[in-house]
Amino acid sequence: MKGIKAILIDIDNTLLDFYESAKYAVGVAFGKVGLDYNEHCFKVFTEQNDLLWQKIECGELTRQGLHQIRFKIIFDVLNLNGNDLKAEEEFRKALFNVAVAVDGAKDLVEHLAKKYKLYCASNAIYNQQINRLKLAGMHDNFEDFFISERIGYQKPTKEFFDYCFSQMGGICPSETIMIGDSLTADITGAKKYGIKSIWYNHLKKENDSDIFPDFSVDSLSQIKKIL
Repeated sequence: MKGIKAILIDIDNTLLDFYESAKYAVGVAFGKVGLDYNEHCFKVFTEQNDLLWQKIECGELTRQGLHQIRFKIIFDVLNLNGNDLKAEEEFRKALFNVAVAVDGAKDLVEHLAKKYKLYCASNAIYNQQINRLKLAGMHDNFEDFFISERIGYQKPTKEFFDYCFSQMGGICPSETIMIGDSLTADITGAKKYGIKSIWYNHLKKENDSDIFPDFSVDSLSQIKKIL
C-alpha cells in the first residue's frame, strides 16, 4: 500500500489461535487441581475470560488482577470447588508452551516482512508471547515485539502506542497499519492514534458499534490483497 512503511499486528486470535491453545491449557489446569474437564467448562472459560479482557481494555481491570480472579469466577459459575490460584498458574504454564497458528498466519507474516517493517503489538506476557511465536515459526519475521507487560500499558491506550512509535525509528502513525481482531483494543487504539487499521473479523460478527476500521477481512489471506 502506498505510503505505508510499517505494520503493527496483534498476536492472539490474529496470528495464534488463542481459543485452540487455551482449550488445551484449561484442560491441563483442571487436571492439575483434580477437576473433570469438558466442553462446557471451556465454554464458561471463554465467556468469562472475554468479559475480563474487555474490562482490561476499558481500563477497569489490570492483567495482574485478572490472574487473581479468573479461575475463581470460572469455578463459581461452574459450581466447582478447586484451587483457583493453582489452576491459574497451571493454565499459564501450559499456555506458554502451546502455539496453534491461525490459518495463513505464517504465510502472511512472511509476505508482510518482505515489504514492510513488521512489529507485534500484544496485550499479554512478554516471554509467553515470544516463546509461542518461536514455536509457530514466526518470531524471526519481526523487527520488534511491543508487549503490554514490558511496556506497562495496554492497547488501546495512547501510552501503549507512544511507546511503539518511540521504538520504530521515526516511522509516523500515518505510515503504519494496525492489524487485529479486537475492535476495542486494536481498531479503537489505532483510530485514536491516527493509524489505519484492518479488522480481522474471523468470527464474522456484525459490527454494530461506532468503531469503523479502514478495512475488514474474515481471513488472513485477504490481507495480502490489501498490503
